[in-house]
Amino acid sequence: MPEDSFDPWRTLGIPVGARPDEIRRAFRSLARRHHPDVNRLAPSAHEQFIRLRQAYETLMDDEMRARLEHEALAGDLDLIIIIEDFEVTLLDAYELLERGYIDEARDLYLDLARKRPGDPRLLELLDTIRRVEDRGVAASAGTRTAPPPETAPGEHVHTRTQESWREMWQPEPIGARWWLVGLSTLTVAACTVGLRGVQAEPFVGGYSLPEIGLAALAGFVGTALLAASGLIGSFDWELGTMVGDAGHDAPAWLYLGVAGLLSPALALAFYAVFVLTQMRWSWDVTGFFAAVFAVATAMAWAHGGGYAMTIVVGSSALFVPGMMGWAFGSIFRPGQWWE
Repeated sequence: MPEDSFDPWRTLGIPVGARPDEIRRAFRSLARRHHPDVNRLAPSAHEQFIRLRQAYETLMDDEMRARLEHEALAGDLDLIIIIEDFEVTLLDAYELLERGYIDEARDLYLDLARKRPGDPRLLELLDTIRRVEDRGVAASAGTRTAPPPETAPGEHVHTRTQESWREMWQPEPIGARWWLVGLSTLTVAACTVGLRGVQAEPFVGGYSLPEIGLAALAGFVGTALLAASGLIGSFDWELGTMVGDAGHDAPAWLYLGVAGLLSPALALAFYAVFVLTQMRWSWDVTGFFAAVFAVATAMAWAHGGGYAMTIVVGSSALFVPGMMGWAFGSIFRPGQWWE
């Protein structure tokens, strides 16, 4: 078997033909044991974990798994179950660049260069790394845009408008638009103050329709502006992780949204379970929960009491529209919101 290839089934310790839920369980079990944070003294832990993830991603792709299984069942295992590690690692390097991890991407480049020196795809990767570094240096120096790349003869030169549009979706870490953050704060404050002046008959649970409407407006518009500012990460990246088991996976935001209809406190419990078992912990998601409960406390004051009920149950009028606003605002944030 070539040095730069591997067998994904053997890597995960499962037979050819294993179902997605079996692949998922095997990966989770091995990932807990081989994660670099757990095996800090093992020099090969990082490499082992990367290979586990590559094997998992390969077999969880339905088309790839079906093709490999079909060819494996044909009998030519030595030719079929070998997956080119070079190709997967190259994609990982570009993915790291998209998320702003330049040093990690450079490390992967060096590993690939040792295996296949002179590969033209590595020259393209190195050029991409340098361009991302140049934009990062320009941003840190206070310049608004990076120097435009040299164009080949006959290549279309971007106008200023086109270049500005391209840079709005730059892959490296971006600075927040603080005027949008301030506008978000003013919106939430205005809704809270406006709620204090509402004089209407209760509609549900002691809350009137205008109060519920102001809470929903604060949640949606306030969070949408924060997401568009770039202060918080993209909705898909922070809450789009697939969670569940036995082949019944769904994005984390769907579970949290359904639980949040009853109570954001229940959604927070769901999130804690997901973090412990299936997804990474996020400061942005934690801050979103904290903001919901903080604004709910302020609105309970404006409502004239009922703090416990407002914070635990009534805050659903903030939480669910807030998640919708996060998804909507992510469309307009700088950086790659679709990652």
